[in-house]
Amino acid sequence: MDEHERPVEVERETTVINTGGGGGGGGGTIVAVVVLLVLVVLAFVYFGGYLGRAVDNTDINVNVDAPKIELPDVSIETPPARQEAPAEPAGTNAQ
Repeated sequence: MDEHERPVEVERETTVINTGGGGGGGGGTIVAVVVLLVLVVLAFVYFGGYLGRAVDNTDINVNVDAPKIELPDVSIETPPARQEAPAEPAGTNAQ
């Protein structure tokens, strides 16, 4: 290499970073598995008859004898309403 020949200096350089795959990290897969497990458990409980067993035993007696209560007769007399003369409208002058 000659002294007068210089290598071309690089002004800009592009760096490409590849993190692998193109997926979203697998979060959607985890949500799908959890939803599927919940549906399987609910189907097992529903079709297994576990939800209907509480209805089979309906022979509960809730009749209670209430005591007989006697109240005295109460008489309330109110005084008759007073009849008042209607008020004169404001602004009328009697001369």
